[in-house]
Parts: sequence; structure tokens; C-alpha cells
Amino acid sequence: MNIYEDEDLDLKLEQVTDLMGNFILDVVFMSLKKIKTESLIYQKFEARLASTSKDNIESDF
Repeated sequence: MNIYEDEDLDLKLEQVTDLMGNFILDVVFMSLKKIKTESLIYQKFEARLASTSKDNIESDF
């Protein structure tokens, strides 16, 4: 019996391939969400830092 002619094997390989594709898409999606969240946190931190340094500069004069 040739394993390449086995229909069950073909179905299982398709299922594994689909699951791997979904897994990779999930990882990419989670990475993009994390990048977006960290970017927003960095922007808020940068805005606070700018306003704090602006207040310090104005109080010096």
C-alpha cells in the first residue's frame, strides 16, 4: 500500500495544514495587537514626559 494514495492521510494532512495556518494567523494577530497596545502606552508616556518637561521649563523662567 502506498501512503500517498491513502485518502485518510490526505484529509489528516489538510487538517494539520489548516490548523497550522490558523495558528500562524493567530500569532500574527496577537503580535499586532501587542504592538498597537505598546505603541499607545509609549505615546501616552511620551506625551506625559513632554508635558512634564514643558512645565519644568516654564517654571524655570
